[in-house]
Amino acid sequence: MKLKVLLLLALIITTGCSHQPPLAPQSGSWTEHQQLLAAYDQWQLQGKLGFKSSDRGGSANLNWTQNRQQYQVQLSGPLGAGNVVIAGDHTSAQMQQGERYYVAAPEVLAARFTGLPIPVDALSWWVRGLPNPNQTAPTELINNPDGTALSFDQQGWQLRFSRYQMTSAGLLPRKISGQLGDQSFKLVISRWNSPE
Repeated sequence: MKLKVLLLLALIITTGCSHQPPLAPQSGSWTEHQQLLAAYDQWQLQGKLGFKSSDRGGSANLNWTQNRQQYQVQLSGPLGAGNVVIAGDHTSAQMQQGERYYVAAPEVLAARFTGLPIPVDALSWWVRGLPNPNQTAPTELINNPDGTALSFDQQGWQLRFSRYQMTSAGLLPRKISGQLGDQSFKLVISRWNSPE
């Protein structure tokens, strides 16, 4: 009798599990989230950037203004380099460090300052928690239940996003970290601003 009851319970549990609807995929909400924030191309953020490579490391206060394709990034802090301003677009940029000016591709200037090959154009997407649509699609994408990205890999970088906050533009991350081999960066955003 006990055996029949156990078999009946096992059959009920198995049947019940097999008829549960599958979990709804989060791709719809991720797609909506991407579309919403891809259109958010005029913003300003303030925060702190930390970076580390095999032979270099540091941190800086960051003030980033994005106006569609144009950006201006101001870095200041205990770097021994004073204030640094990088302005440009995805193809070329100018860096001012004290009285010196440098003109090169944005990644070259970022590497000169941090020692990391940070893709500046991609970073303008990553700070919003989005993959760069101008590069190969991200891999290892993991979404949060609300449709935001928890992590993904792109251009060799392993990226993680956390501390999302609701803004007038939608949910934006307040902490982004990236790792490429022994090189890493961490950006903690204290404030997101939208143009009036």
